[in-house]
Amino acid sequence: MQIRFTFKHMETSSSLEQYARVKVDDRVAKWVTKPVEAHIYFDVQRELHRVKCTIKGGDGFNFEVESVSPDMYGSVDILVDRLAGQLRKQKEKIKNHKGVSHIRKLNITKKTTHEFDSDAISVDAEDLIKYEIARQKFIRKKAS
Repeated sequence: MQIRFTFKHMETSSSLEQYARVKVDDRVAKWVTKPVEAHIYFDVQRELHRVKCTIKGGDGFNFEVESVSPDMYGSVDILVDRLAGQLRKQKEKIKNHKGVSHIRKLNITKKTTHEFDSDAISVDAEDLIKYEIARQKFIRKKAS
């Protein structure tokens, strides 16, 4: 897993990088099997500490998670919890192979195939006429 860090309006902190790397890597490894790229932004605005994480996954998903709190480590913890929820949701989507939950499944029963498939038998106009005459006789006989 590749993780990039960006610090805005604050000093670079190796302990904060290590903390975020361990937390994010543990959660992502639990839910994702293919390679992942992550970019984590740390930002301070007045008293609020903002952490934003952009994930690009090998399974074809991209999403962003953001958290804000008065403490930077607390923001990382909140971010990791939200990230786990998003990853769980994505994993279930892939696992269930459902694009939309409101599409109903069709019950298709397996039909037995005969020795002669309908595509393998050639049909000409005389056969169709004979079939239609026999069908009409059957319908008239059944109605009487």
